[in-house]
Amino acid sequence: MDNSNLPEKDKVSQSKELTKERSSKKGIILALLILLLLLFSLGATIFFINQRTTFFGRATGSIAVEEVALENSYLFASPLSAQANGQEKIRITVFILDSQGKGVYDKPVFLGQDERVQVKTIQGVTDNLGRAIFDVSSKTVADYLLEATVANQLIPQRVRVSFR
Repeated sequence: MDNSNLPEKDKVSQSKELTKERSSKKGIILALLILLLLLFSLGATIFFINQRTTFFGRATGSIAVEEVALENSYLFASPLSAQANGQEKIRITVFILDSQGKGVYDKPVFLGQDERVQVKTIQGVTDNLGRAIFDVSSKTVADYLLEATVANQLIPQRVRVSFR
């Protein structure tokens, strides 16, 4: 468009209109980008709300023995070593889980023991996370391989602790 023949006032007016059009287009593009971002955020929120977000599922009541998955169950010791003075203790936590990795509630757990290891039962029946807790100590310097049983079945995973 040739505006060299237009008076100066019209040129300024036309320039202002072009600037308004450009800023209007920028505003529309910005609004569309914000709308897309909000829609993406909403979609991501809906997706993640439907996902499992806990590491340990809560047990929901007494579960039959056949629902205990021995291959998913495990023992955990902390610390792994202690002084062999009969006073210093190692905490043994046993997790009894089902096939989905959820805790099995209300199952008695027994910690197999060497006669040289003293076992104090803190919580011998599993809680809502499938957890049973024991403290062990010893006066004899040695490494011990501890195992647990639930419903007269041995959990295949064992834990090694040391008393020095």
